[in-house]
Amino acid sequence: MKIKSFILAAVFTASSVLVYAQKGEVANAKKNYDSFISLKEANSMALAMPSLKTAKASVDKAVLNDKTASDPTAWTYKALIYAEMALMDSVLTTSKPLMVESQSAFKKAAELDKDGANKANLEHLTSALYSQYELNQGVRAYQSSNFADAYTSFTNALSYRPGDTTITYYAGLSAINSKNYDAGIKNYEELIKTNYSVNNQIYLDLSRLYSMKGDTARAISIAGEGALKYNDAALATQEIELSLMSGKQKEVISKIAEQAQKDPKNKLYPYYLGIAYSTIGDAAKAEESYLKAIAIDPSYADANINIGGVMLNKGIALYNEANKLPPTQQKEYDAAMKKASAEFDKAFPYLQKASELDPKSKIALENLKTYYLVKKDNAKVEELSKKIEAL
Repeated sequence: MKIKSFILAAVFTASSVLVYAQKGEVANAKKNYDSFISLKEANSMALAMPSLKTAKASVDKAVLNDKTASDPTAWTYKALIYAEMALMDSVLTTSKPLMVESQSAFKKAAELDKDGANKANLEHLTSALYSQYELNQGVRAYQSSNFADAYTSFTNALSYRPGDTTITYYAGLSAINSKNYDAGIKNYEELIKTNYSVNNQIYLDLSRLYSMKGDTARAISIAGEGALKYNDAALATQEIELSLMSGKQKEVISKIAEQAQKDPKNKLYPYYLGIAYSTIGDAAKAEESYLKAIAIDPSYADANINIGGVMLNKGIALYNEANKLPPTQQKEYDAAMKKASAEFDKAFPYLQKASELDPKSKIALENLKTYYLVKKDNAKVEELSKKIEAL
């Protein structure tokens, strides 16, 4: 009996030693991993890497052994160690298999960790290591102009760190550069719901994206919302320009005037006012506005073209009205023609200057040609006709 008891005790002791040895591999993996982290944080990478390799050797043994193959801690540390190795490797072909192995180990650990003892490390894997790996891959792809791959990586990073504004911006920017405008819009729409530091620029880019897609109404709405929220001149200008182009001249006049008051040295705002007033048929206010733009910049070709056109049109209207008068109203005719001629002469300096400032502008040359047609200067008409044909 004593001999049998001794044998049983001996067998039991050997089994205990074997289990302890395998648990020792888990402990050794943990110890060396912790050492790696400490050295890494101290920027001693030359010393840190041997600890990580030793940790890998131990954890590889632990997860393969029957005694510790169901230990969630072993699988958790395998996931941690392999993820760190993937992060240290800048070559995609070798780092990717390491990351795949880490994610497989993570899945196994999550299934086994019934009591949540490894919860903190598993959360660290997703929120820090996996997201950082995808972020690194995205940056490398973006820097190599592989924008579609960059977008994929940044989107993967967001799956681990949802709501991260910087990653959302990178994903949107990569999508736009890969001409995936819908994805770019989606990411930028998410950003403007946050307090991202450069959201005024995001609003502007988003407005431009909608404009490119042909959704002018949304483009105007976004620009207006951003301009109001950030008191941003670029966004206000975007809203004004899009409104003018889409026929909303009357609605935008007050906003142009407001910006002109805020920035009285900016020639664009009186110029835009001129366009708006001219479009709704208020020639006097249009003329006044263009003159303000020219006062800020006498060499502003577009303002010179437009004011010349406004004055020319006013002269033509007077000229046409005069020609409608019957022969019995010669006195009235002469007075009307005198007014028309005065308006043409008033327009001439601007018409001429516009053609000098922008000699390749067909509008400027056509306007000047019209002036000479009215004046019956055939030589000038011929000269300008040739210039227009040569454009």
